[in-house]
Amino acid sequence: MSTFDFDVTELFDKESEYGKQFHFDAPTDEMIRRAEEKLGYKFPPSYLELLRTWNGGIIGDDYDESWLSTIYGIAPDQNGYNGLEEMFDNWRDEWEYPDVGIPFGETQTAGHDMYYMDFRTVSADGEPIIIRIDNEMDNEEYFVAQNLPEFLGMIYRNEDMQGTLMKG
Repeated sequence: MSTFDFDVTELFDKESEYGKQFHFDAPTDEMIRRAEEKLGYKFPPSYLELLRTWNGGIIGDDYDESWLSTIYGIAPDQNGYNGLEEMFDNWRDEWEYPDVGIPFGETQTAGHDMYYMDFRTVSADGEPIIIRIDNEMDNEEYFVAQNLPEFLGMIYRNEDMQGTLMKG
């Protein structure tokens, strides 16, 4: 039984050459272990299901009104172009995003805002909340969803993705 109440593959651009640059074959258990070790976080069940169903990609035209533009997947190689692991160092070291979890989703601002699975708040079933971090505003954090299934459902239903500013 799926964690998601819709076909998550519908969210992605499967046709364009650009979209294909962000999508990889389903990750092996070894690739998942490697990525978890690199990022320093154990992937929650919903993200693992997503990766095994559709491993990264560009959000399709039917959902381009959402703030989300890309969900990062695991490339076959740790330094694979457009893979989560390769981009992680860039977001942490170059952009100076905080280390609060897994930066899995890029917004239409091309990296100036990122969606994170925030491991400072995790449910009993291992699902972190989803926040948006605005890098241009001193890394202000916005609560967006209770978990990844809720977040992706909001995209599927074309709901507001801006979130609510979190206070220190």
